[in-house]
Amino acid sequence: MPYLIAPVFNSTTSRPVRIDLPQSFVLLSGEEKLYKLASRFLKNQMDESRLLFDRKVGVDSLFLFAEYPDLKVRQDQAWIEEIEQKLNLATLDGICSIPYVITAQPPVFGITYLKRSIDGKKFRFDERTEEIFLSLIWDKPALPQLAVRRYALSLEKKSLEDQLLDLWIALESLFVPDGKKGEITYKLRLRMAYYFGETFAERERVAQFVKRSYNHRSEIVHSGKVLGKELEDDVNRLRQMARAVILNTAMEGITLQDLRLRLDELIMAGESYASRYKPAFFEQVRMESTNRRKS
Repeated sequence: MPYLIAPVFNSTTSRPVRIDLPQSFVLLSGEEKLYKLASRFLKNQMDESRLLFDRKVGVDSLFLFAEYPDLKVRQDQAWIEEIEQKLNLATLDGICSIPYVITAQPPVFGITYLKRSIDGKKFRFDERTEEIFLSLIWDKPALPQLAVRRYALSLEKKSLEDQLLDLWIALESLFVPDGKKGEITYKLRLRMAYYFGETFAERERVAQFVKRSYNHRSEIVHSGKVLGKELEDDVNRLRQMARAVILNTAMEGITLQDLRLRLDELIMAGESYASRYKPAFFEQVRMESTNRRKS
C-alpha cells in the first residue's frame, strides 16, 4: 500500500513516541527505518544544503507517517500545516517545521516540497508539549484563526522587525479588533495589563511594556526603522503573550468577544483575569527578563 513520510525538522524527543492522529496519520519518533528512508531521499535531492538535513533530522526526531490508498499530498497539505502549527503552539521550547513530504509506492518514490524549513532553537517534544498538542488535535478547540496564522508566520520570518509586526497583528486581533485609530494603544495597554497582571505593580509593568513595544511597531511601520537586536526581548515576550491568549481562550472555550467583555468588566472592578474567572487552563506570562531567541 502507498505511504507517506514527513520528517518534522528541528524536532527532538527523549523517548520513543507513537501518537495516532486523525485522517490515518501517526506521529512517531525513534523509528530508524523512517529516518533512513528520509535521509536516503532528502539528503541528495532537497533544495537546501545537504548538511542541513543532518543538523535538523535524526532518529530521535518526530516523523509523520500515513498509509492509505490515495496519496494526494496537495490535498493533505492544509492538514500537514495544521499539525505543524499545533506542534509549535504546544510549546515555547523550540521551533519545528515540516518542509518536505516523501510519498512512496515501491519501487516509485516522490518528494514534495512544501516550504522552507524554519530556523530556531531545537523543538523538544516532552510530556507537557504532548499533552497540549493532543488536546489541540483531538479536542479540536476553536482557535482564533487570524492570531494563529500570524503567530505561525512570525516563526517563519528571519528579521526581528517582521516577527514583531506579525505578533502585534496577532495581539491586535485578540484584544482590539473593535479599536479605532487613536484608541488602539490605550485599549491594548488596559486590556493586556488586566489579562496578564495579577497585581497593580504587574499590570503597570505590562502596560509600560505594551506602550514601548507598540511604539517600536509604529516606528517600523511608519518610518521603516531597523532596530535589530534591540527587539529580541520584545519578540520573545510578545510570542509568550500571543501564544498564551490563543491557548487560554481555546482551552476555556470562550469567544474573543467574551474575552473582551470580561476584560472591560475587570477594568471597572479592578480585578485580574485569573483570580476572577479561575479557568482550569491558564498560561501565565511573567514580566521578568526572557531568554533570547536563538537562530
